[in-house]
Amino acid sequence: MRLKSEKIEYLARKIVQSCNGLKTMQIVQPEEAVTGVIKRVIIDDLRREDELEKEAEQILKQYRMKISLQNLSYSTLLTKTKQQLARDRKIVL
Repeated sequence: MRLKSEKIEYLARKIVQSCNGLKTMQIVQPEEAVTGVIKRVIIDDLRREDELEKEAEQILKQYRMKISLQNLSYSTLLTKTKQQLARDRKIVL
């Protein structure tokens, strides 16, 4: 995960505060419970992105020799592979 737990906590609290400020939305559960749910969603999303990146790396490992012979950028290919996997699985990055 690229975010520290403190940053995730901060983001979750900011989301709850923003939602509380909306006139079209009312939070009926305790703020701490809602913050906890939002934190879990953020963590799950980050884990899913990490798994996607690992899978993209595994795919590119198969073509490592070709990549080096053709002077291709590994990081660019990794990003493109990850984006394609996300599109195929209907995941928004």
